[in-house]
Amino acid sequence: MSEMGVTFMEIVMVSGLVVRTTDYGERDRILSLYTHELGLITVMANGSRSLKSRSLVATELFCYSRFALTKRGDRYTVKEVELIESFFDLRSDVAKIALAGYACEVISHVGTENLPDPDLLRLCLNTLYAIAKEKAPGAQIKGAFEMRAAAILGFMPELAVCADCGEEGEDVVLDVMNGAVRCGDCRREAEENPIPPDGEDAHATVLCLLTASARAALFYVLCCPLEKILSFRLESEADMESFAHAAETYLLHHLERSFKNLEFYKTLLMT
Repeated sequence: MSEMGVTFMEIVMVSGLVVRTTDYGERDRILSLYTHELGLITVMANGSRSLKSRSLVATELFCYSRFALTKRGDRYTVKEVELIESFFDLRSDVAKIALAGYACEVISHVGTENLPDPDLLRLCLNTLYAIAKEKAPGAQIKGAFEMRAAAILGFMPELAVCADCGEEGEDVVLDVMNGAVRCGDCRREAEENPIPPDGEDAHATVLCLLTASARAALFYVLCCPLEKILSFRLESEADMESFAHAAETYLLHHLERSFKNLEFYKTLLMT
């Protein structure tokens, strides 16, 4: 907006998590912020890479900060920034960095400007805190994030009863693309009497075998208060593997992609 040759810039106040950074020139950064007020926005942080910059730390990846932004047209620039939480302990371990990076990649992928989702932001912040402070095993933190993110994004599966017979059933599988569970009896009947795919919208069947404990854990993650998302225990390795595999498979198939930080995290687990 201008009057008599003078340009006025709007000041916008947001609280945001830095989910991606890109170096620009020798001293600047371009930030992707997932904000409580505006959803995902792109911001220029001039001089933020300088060792003398007051915004050096607060504009780093994984930092949650309070920003005063100037807005000119559709472009935002950092005017002032105050650090709220740096999740410093994330930086103590490469696997922590990779897992936190995966959570931020997901948020960056699904985020949209002017469509904020406070629950999605809270989920990511809680996940970064849990990773940093080692509040649970990595597989549990990752699976809880994936399944709750799927629910927040509108992909919540029905886990209580079999989609075919309406009973709780046993030997349950998660039918990923249909967002439902099927008991062993109904699955076997379907395998013996298959219905061929019909139409362009037909998709391949993706099934994940769920142990009883893994199913209960997934159901709990979907329904519990967000701050209690890790308040469950899986005693056996088989239960944890079932839980983690189902959650990851479910989210990635519904988002129709994988993520580089996830792939890197998996390579670290194999070493």
